[in-house]
Amino acid sequence: MLSWSTVAGFSGGLGLFLLGMWLLTEGLKLAGGSALSQILARWTTTRLRSFFSGFSLTAVVQSSSAVTVAVIGFINAGLLDMSRSLWVVFGSNVGTTMTAWIVAIIGFKFKVDAFALPAIGVGALLHLFSAGVRFRSAGGALAGFGLLLLGLQILQGAFSSLEHTVDLSAFSGRDAASIVLMLVLGLLLTAVMQSSSAAMAIVLTAVSTETVTLAAGAAAVIGANIGTTVTALLAVLKATANARRVAVAHMLFNIITATVALIVLAPFIGAVAWLQQAMKMDPNPAVSLALFHTAFNLLGVALMVPLEPAMTVRLKRLFTQSETQTARLRYLDNNILGVPDLALNATLLEQQRVLEEIAGLIEQLLRSSTPPSETRTEDLRTALSEINAAIVQCSQQPLPGEIADAFRDAIETNLHISNCLDNLHTGGKLIGLSRDLSPEQQHGLNAFIQQALNLVTQHRTAMASRNDAPPDSGPRADFERGYRETRLFAVTEGQQQHIKPHTMEILLRELGAFRRMVRQYVKACQTVAAAQATAPTGKTPAVTQ
Repeated sequence: MLSWSTVAGFSGGLGLFLLGMWLLTEGLKLAGGSALSQILARWTTTRLRSFFSGFSLTAVVQSSSAVTVAVIGFINAGLLDMSRSLWVVFGSNVGTTMTAWIVAIIGFKFKVDAFALPAIGVGALLHLFSAGVRFRSAGGALAGFGLLLLGLQILQGAFSSLEHTVDLSAFSGRDAASIVLMLVLGLLLTAVMQSSSAAMAIVLTAVSTETVTLAAGAAAVIGANIGTTVTALLAVLKATANARRVAVAHMLFNIITATVALIVLAPFIGAVAWLQQAMKMDPNPAVSLALFHTAFNLLGVALMVPLEPAMTVRLKRLFTQSETQTARLRYLDNNILGVPDLALNATLLEQQRVLEEIAGLIEQLLRSSTPPSETRTEDLRTALSEINAAIVQCSQQPLPGEIADAFRDAIETNLHISNCLDNLHTGGKLIGLSRDLSPEQQHGLNAFIQQALNLVTQHRTAMASRNDAPPDSGPRADFERGYRETRLFAVTEGQQQHIKPHTMEILLRELGAFRRMVRQYVKACQTVAAAQATAPTGKTPAVTQ
């Protein structure tokens, strides 16, 4: 029968570990978001470098999900291709094994109080009294690390008493049934707690206290790796196409690796024991399991070397339908909102995509007199609403000052885009009016419309090329001069009764709305281009349709 102290110790220790892990990962994501972006931008030129960048970043940040989110942001931005992105993810899988080493070496070998309590104290002081968001986040991360170690100490005590009160023969790992049971247990622990690190901590603690055997712990580790795919798939159900492709790759990596490891489990454990002895490592079972966890993931990487090229080709063919839907966001989702630097880049990409769509509608209208359908404009409005909702959601967390200012500017940009959409149908009315005018009057109006087309095309081209140089001011000056001349011409024609007063009033009103449409589009392009020039990941590539 379980005693109350054992239950309290187990639940309290697990709670402290989960809270510490959350503080650690969230703090490091906010403290080092821009550094994460810069490292990924520079260290992923080859598959090997991509692998080591994924490994090292995850080992430091202690969150494969944060690195995966950054990878998704870089795929969306066109800064990483799918192949190199997958190798970052594979490296990240190996990087998660560093948690096991921290637990096995620090958590069980040293006096935890000597590390945990000072870390909590210093981290709390930094979090409470630091002025900048990034320093406060670093303090939260340090405090989280201390809580994580404290939770491990309490868990270890709970497991030490557990083996004396509960029959654990079913978890011995000495037969196929107990291996399968431990596999399922590891999977369920990870899926329920949404944390493979927490599952690993429980398994390592159980093995270190000899509550379960090394073989049983190894089976649970394999199950925990499979469980991470459940977490990833649940997180990307409504995510972008690239996020779902990465989740599928992650799932395939873990399932293929787990299948092979289960088939050769006994000899694999023997090989790990030989390696541990050859390297003169501590014979503690927790160290053995940490080594197994690393070797198990490295086995998966070796399997991916021949499989990855074909996997990449097939992944690119998945989820293509969602990339053609105007209303659906292609770069922003709930996963990426946790890293503000990347969320800002994704926001700018979404705005660039919407502006590309609007430019196409304007050019179609001015070239062929075909007004946009209500469905197209409503889809664009829906996309703008989704972008604003994502910005608001991201802004609920502490943000560095420059990121918060950029998000406010992004909302202002969306207002310009919305105003442009409000006046988009005006172009059709203005062109329709020209049919009731004389050839001379039509010539003046058509010249102004051509100036508008030149201005829109110029800004669309500048955004597509991502040229840092500002667009030539000539088309803008020609457009404004053309507006004044056309307006004066309409008033003069009305005064001289060459057109009816009612027609003159309509023409002047539509001219003003037409000008607002073009000016709002130009202003939105300028603000997005300026924001992209200073975005955390540097120059953001053009959106390709």
